[in-house]
Amino acid sequence: MRTFWITITILVAAALAALFLIPPTTVVPSSEVEHVTIETPTAPPNPTPAIAATFAKGLDQQIKDAIVQPGKLVEKDGAITADGKYVIQGMGTKEEPYEVTWEILMSASDTYIPRLGQKEIPQRIAMLNGAYIRISGFVAFPLVTTETTECLVMLNQWDGCCIGVPPSPYDAIEVKLLTPADNSKRHIVRVGTLEGIFHIDPYVVEKWLVGLYTMDNAELSTEM
Repeated sequence: MRTFWITITILVAAALAALFLIPPTTVVPSSEVEHVTIETPTAPPNPTPAIAATFAKGLDQQIKDAIVQPGKLVEKDGAITADGKYVIQGMGTKEEPYEVTWEILMSASDTYIPRLGQKEIPQRIAMLNGAYIRISGFVAFPLVTTETTECLVMLNQWDGCCIGVPPSPYDAIEVKLLTPADNSKRHIVRVGTLEGIFHIDPYVVEKWLVGLYTMDNAELSTEM
């Protein structure tokens, strides 16, 4: 019996000694705890509506006998740069028509050649379809009338008969004027600026492209 109590006493003494020898747990005040913020990666922001609209200009156009070839349009300072090369000023409205160059219109010849089975109109040109544009060039009128509401505006000089270089479908626009023009001096070379609604309207005969661009509701300003 004594042995039993001696054993119990030894165990109790050992437990008390261990209790005093173990260092107490230190509780750090919440104010001293360093808080670490874990940042959750976020997806890059979507383009703003204005930029997205610029990227998509012309892609929804339905052009007869053609499809639209997507390009790259960047809008900055009131102008659109197309495919890193072509600059188009204006808004495409009657008050602020697009300022169009022949270089842009002629670039359709790189991808739109029906006789070779190539039927893609670049987006930079498709975006002009149905918009108001302004373009300057040589103007030719029909030869058989003295007053007309139709004319041809071209990159190169041509009198409709003998002088100059006949146009191609890529460097000429068939124009319908708002008011009749006096072409009684039709043999005098005319340079003019036209503003009107531009259309891409391919005219293909036996796979050969005869005409491509038209303009209506046009106003002509001539320079003798």
